[in-house]
Amino acid sequence: MVMPANGQAWPPLNQNNIQNEYQSHDAWYTGDEDQLTRIYSLQQASQRLGLFGQVKRFFWGEPTPANSMQRPVKTHIPLPAEIARMSAAQLFAEMPTFSNPANNDTDSRNDDDKLDTTITTLLDDSAHAELLQAAELASVFGGAYLRVTWDTSVDSKPFITATSPDNAIPTFGLGGHLQSVLFWTQLPRLESIKRNYTLLEDYTPGHIEYAVYESSNETSIGKRIPLDVHPVTAGLQVDENSQISTGSDLLTAVYIPNLMPNRRLRTDPAAQHMGRSDFEGAEPIFDMLDEAYTSWMRDIRLGKARVFASRTLLQQGKPGQGSTFNTDQEIFTPLEHVPGSKLNDSSQLETFQPNIRWEEHQQTCQDLIQRAYSACGYSPSTFGQSGDVAMTATEVQARERLTMLTRGSKILYWRPQLANLCAALIDVNHSVFKGPDRGDMIPDVEFPPAATDSPNTVAQTLNLLNDAESTSVATRVRMLHPDWDMGEINTEVEQIKSDLSMLPISSDTNLYAAVANNGSTTGGVQTNQKGSYVDGTVGADDDSQQQSTGAAESER
Repeated sequence: MVMPANGQAWPPLNQNNIQNEYQSHDAWYTGDEDQLTRIYSLQQASQRLGLFGQVKRFFWGEPTPANSMQRPVKTHIPLPAEIARMSAAQLFAEMPTFSNPANNDTDSRNDDDKLDTTITTLLDDSAHAELLQAAELASVFGGAYLRVTWDTSVDSKPFITATSPDNAIPTFGLGGHLQSVLFWTQLPRLESIKRNYTLLEDYTPGHIEYAVYESSNETSIGKRIPLDVHPVTAGLQVDENSQISTGSDLLTAVYIPNLMPNRRLRTDPAAQHMGRSDFEGAEPIFDMLDEAYTSWMRDIRLGKARVFASRTLLQQGKPGQGSTFNTDQEIFTPLEHVPGSKLNDSSQLETFQPNIRWEEHQQTCQDLIQRAYSACGYSPSTFGQSGDVAMTATEVQARERLTMLTRGSKILYWRPQLANLCAALIDVNHSVFKGPDRGDMIPDVEFPPAATDSPNTVAQTLNLLNDAESTSVATRVRMLHPDWDMGEINTEVEQIKSDLSMLPISSDTNLYAAVANNGSTTGGVQTNQKGSYVDGTVGADDDSQQQSTGAAESER
């Protein structure tokens, strides 16, 4: 994308629809009540005329009472944030496995050990944390960016950073492939200078271009200024075109859509390749849930017990001080009323406490919460709605089928982009930090299963597969340790083969004749010259066996 001209509106006008969508979902995610009120008040103001405007309303769009005596209380339940967090955990509770496809070839795997080590070093716990952050942002905004970043002054390797799409403008090709992306960041204001400074980073294959713009208002990008004007960008080492080379023929930034298509903006040219938020279509349910909880809290607030005392029980103070009532007083002066009058027989203290409709509110809120989960593509049991009951992996998958389907759909979008990002990360590490070259290798990415069986179940499964002679040792090791890379699996396979070489050959003729490494003919058990156990209990020689048989007959 070409850098914007001086004075251009920012963000560009063709981004208005998608930016409005981002603001709406961000308000639900952050729980910003002022932002929710502003967004939906504006929508209702534009729809106030006509039947549709009268029917379609949002609780957050209703005006709050202007009277100070009326407490304007609205309660927001952070359910959208919980859904976004769970979406990220479903994908990246465990780190995916990045492996070199060349390791599948036994003859060449020794030549790629350095590359395997590099992948493991680059994709550390910090990278895992960035993937979790990107997945949560993707759930909210319909997609997220991951980009390769490096700073030779503070680190000896490149790293990946997650970026939300509301601060990026992508350029897609006809096939929907990302060609370039322009990120912008608001820089701190300079002391005593009332100007806004915006950093723009244009990612293209092989290069990143930097630019700083200075503006006096919030709607314009302003004018482009040299990088060294602002202290944050003064240290950037760029060429005469204000660019740096990435050393990779790949784009060092990827966009991962959450789900496709974006139902609302699929016809918008600027957003037709953007992903769909988990919140899309669930906003009315979020709004109704907040209204139900607000009503519940209002019942609790108004349900406080109140005591009304008769005026005859109040103690008159001095002029201007009003009346008081001592709740600890035990004896009161008799009232000067006619005995037997209704006033004398009536209660002098009355208690008022309305009923709190907690069961009705609880059932309503529970139903709305489950509907919100389903609208966002998740099973209620994923969030603990079915109780803490021990289940097998098969039972978990059956109960959380909707969650498993949603997770599987998202993995389809994540896997190829993570492979390209890892390849670009290796290229930058090779170009800037002199790491190994990947050639044309694109790593394989494997996500761990969402639900795993207990160790006993896995052991029984492996035992059955071994008895059926239907799987190799490498396959069984991979099933037992799905988080291991190929190097660890190959090491374990070799160790198992080495251990098995200590056992005797399992045949009738050679059962006690197999010679182990320690010289024993029974795999480590002491024997005599004829290959029999020394104690004569199994496989003894003929003489000892006859003696044992004769002794047994004499006893009978």
